[in-house]
Amino acid sequence: MTTTLPEAGPAGMLAGLAAAGYTVEQRGEFAVFDYAIEVGPRAGETVRIGLALVQDWPLSPPPGPHLSPRLGHPHGAVHASPLERAGEEWEYWSRPASNWSADRTIRGYLRHLRTLFSQLEPPA
Repeated sequence: MTTTLPEAGPAGMLAGLAAAGYTVEQRGEFAVFDYAIEVGPRAGETVRIGLALVQDWPLSPPPGPHLSPRLGHPHGAVHASPLERAGEEWEYWSRPASNWSADRTIRGYLRHLRTLFSQLEPPA
């Protein structure tokens, strides 16, 4: 019996996002894709997510998501993003994935994103 292991490194992250149904654009060291917010006060909105392509994926998750447009996060730790460019506003949420060792997959990271979005404040 042959077991196929998931790809590692940036190629593994990109393959995992594609397998999850996302159309991914690679921007240098980032994977960028549209993401429909599923939970919380912003459910139904679509944002752009940027994830740093991690060299030792799946041992390590991306350090935190980059978002466009800027939404802010109620717990702070929002920083400038290197994805910012003319006509596009981006922010970086310094929110590492908790319990990464329990599920080192794209599915596990997407669950982390859902948790973050569930904690947002309603739009003003």
